[in-house]
Amino acid sequence: MDIVSPILNIIPGLWDFSVRHVAHVKHLRKRLEELRTAMDELSDHRDDVRERVKMGVRSQQEMVTKRVKRWLSKVETIEQQVIALIHEGNLQVERKCLGCCPRNLQTAYKIGKEVLKKTAEVKELLNNGDFATVTKRLPTRPSPPTPPRRPQLVAQFPMENTVGLDSKVKDVWEKIEDGNVGIIGLYGIGGVGKTTLLKKINNEFSIRNHEFDSVIWVTQSKATKVQEFQDIVRRKLEISDDIWQKCSNENDRA
Repeated sequence: MDIVSPILNIIPGLWDFSVRHVAHVKHLRKRLEELRTAMDELSDHRDDVRERVKMGVRSQQEMVTKRVKRWLSKVETIEQQVIALIHEGNLQVERKCLGCCPRNLQTAYKIGKEVLKKTAEVKELLNNGDFATVTKRLPTRPSPPTPPRRPQLVAQFPMENTVGLDSKVKDVWEKIEDGNVGIIGLYGIGGVGKTTLLKKINNEFSIRNHEFDSVIWVTQSKATKVQEFQDIVRRKLEISDDIWQKCSNENDRA
């Protein structure tokens, strides 16, 4: 009776184990295949997302979103876990006792339970991998402020000491620096100093900072034709004859 009692105590325990855990052991091969199939689908989708990311960042004006980056990282992690789990599960399937059951029921049960859990995680990742966009525009970096242009070499006019022009030069220069002003006209009766003032302003371009690429002095009389005036300007701007000849009228040349 003393020998039979322990055996009788073991039998209910084994029965309880088989009832609660037999599914994880019995269906281990099938569940391993389901996990492998789910992981293959996730890997294929991961590759598609990577290709979309590659296309998006090719112009170097896009960057992968944080959500996509986290998802890709999770896929890489779970892929390694699945590979190891499938390998371990296959070993249990191959090591059978009496040709039907794994030798170590407890280990097979744990692996079967983990396979079921991991399959659910893989499918959840696959469902979460449906991204409308995988990249976003890089933030625009503010352009550095444009430094003032250095004074450039401008043909200087010899000037004698002038009296009373400084205030007029200041007024005209303020208009030159005003971005809303496109044309400045100096007018007055003959002999009041218009040409002298203009020469002094011309010389100021050599000593002041400004935003102009070129400063050109052209003398034009009533007899000067527009075409002749434009030709003088274009030569000083070093516009080639080939380009100039393609301009068929005054507006094109302007």
